[in-house]
Amino acid sequence: MTVEIGYAVVTGTLLAAAVFCLLAVPLLLLDLARPVRRGLLVTASGAAGLAFAVRAVGVLWRFGDAYPQRRPDAGAHEGT
Repeated sequence: MTVEIGYAVVTGTLLAAAVFCLLAVPLLLLDLARPVRRGLLVTASGAAGLAFAVRAVGVLWRFGDAYPQRRPDAGAHEGT
C-alpha cells in the first residue's frame, strides 16, 4: 500500500497547488485592500487544504476497497 499512499500524497499536493493558484490569482491581478487580500489568502489556503484531504482520502479509500482484508482465520475451517 506504500505506492498508493505516495500516489495519494502527490496527486493531492498537485490538486491543492492548483486550487490555491486558481483562487490566489486575483491577488496578482487586482489592487485589493489589505483585509480583502488576507481573506482571499485564508480562503485559498483553506480550500487547498480541503482539496488535498478530499483527494488523498478518496484515493486511499478507492485502493482500500480494491484490496479487501482477509481475516486470518477465514480459511481455517474449510474442508472440515
